Amino acid sequence: METGQPVGPTGEMPQPKSAGAVELDAAAGCAAVQSRLDGYAEQGVETVGCIDQTPAEGDRTETPAASKAAAARPGAEQVSAGAKCSAVVGQWYYTRLDACGSAKLTYDVIDTRTKKKIGGATFTAKQEYVLEAKSGSWKTDVSLKQESAWGEAKALRASWKTECIAASACAAGSAWQGAQPIATGKTLHGGTSHQWKAGQNIEGFRTKTTVTVLGAGQVLLSPATFEPPGKMTIRCDKTASGTSVGCVFPSFAPTLVLPLNHRGHVNVAWSMQYLTDHWGWEGKGSPLTREADDAVSQANRGKVCDSAFTKDPTVPDDSCDEFPFAATNQSGAQLGLSGKDCAQIRPDMPANGRYTVTYVNNTSGRRCTIGHVPNKENGSVGGSLSSFYQNNRVLNDEKFWLAVQ
Repeated sequence: METGQPVGPTGEMPQPKSAGAVELDAAAGCAAVQSRLDGYAEQGVETVGCIDQTPAEGDRTETPAASKAAAARPGAEQVSAGAKCSAVVGQWYYTRLDACGSAKLTYDVIDTRTKKKIGGATFTAKQEYVLEAKSGSWKTDVSLKQESAWGEAKALRASWKTECIAASACAAGSAWQGAQPIATGKTLHGGTSHQWKAGQNIEGFRTKTTVTVLGAGQVLLSPATFEPPGKMTIRCDKTASGTSVGCVFPSFAPTLVLPLNHRGHVNVAWSMQYLTDHWGWEGKGSPLTREADDAVSQANRGKVCDSAFTKDPTVPDDSCDEFPFAATNQSGAQLGLSGKDCAQIRPDMPANGRYTVTYVNNTSGRRCTIGHVPNKENGSVGGSLSSFYQNNRVLNDEKFWLAVQ
């Protein structure tokens, strides 16, 4: 029996991920309006406006205040996409419950007779999505700042609308009432509120945002319209957690973060480090996926915590703490394994500030673990997993990661 095997923090802490570039509707833009100028000139319209997106790689914008607040919401990932958006313009970033993007826009004023630009203005547009895991409501926080203007780009007014592309999912919302005046150095702040209509148990839908800028006496031929990438499809459901409803970005796999502060967590950390599959370790091992059927979870537990486990009198209120968790499809039982096939360890109290484990059997080449863990600490891990499933609306067979820090 080997003793004193050290166990340290393991797994990767969650970070926002790129969902892709912010891109305006390809059918719009100033290039698309050139063929229509003659018609407007014949109607007596002298000037028209259009909006384009300008490259902004490497630019920096301020972090929206809502991004900082998102991490403090109950059930939220302790990470906000807004942190990434503070550094990169022209990209979407997202987490399980939060997303944001920013873009540089140019409003051009065109003389319909000469077909030349006679004015223009530049803007920075920002949008953050804040989803609620325990209600069917979600919102966006937005801002539009005018950076500059020249020529006939005068007396500009702006409006902002966000809508669900799936008409059944939710109603459209305006960030502020009507078209509001905007000028160089001024920022319009606002937001939209949406409620999932819950017409079915699970629904995925995308969104579309339209930003309009218009000058006095001008006709806007092309507003700025953009749809976030497919990775930012919103999923709302009423099946992940009892009868409650909630919404997430399902393509972002969430991370269950556990503190390395008791033997149940040590059992998880050791297993992630030393089992052959490195279960739950993003970038190094295989993800875990939820088993939502309680009866199957109970059967998994019984098959792993079988006669191979006998209580250790040196562990207070000893219990069999299996890993991978019984409520996952990677439970040893679902891999065709039983207790004799698992590494069996005893996590020990910390010595000199570090946790260690004692090996009860030969742990080499194993795919599952039986840990001798006090029952209260064993239950703590199970409770954290159950809350994590609910707070992140993890559905059956959906993958997730682990970090023990």
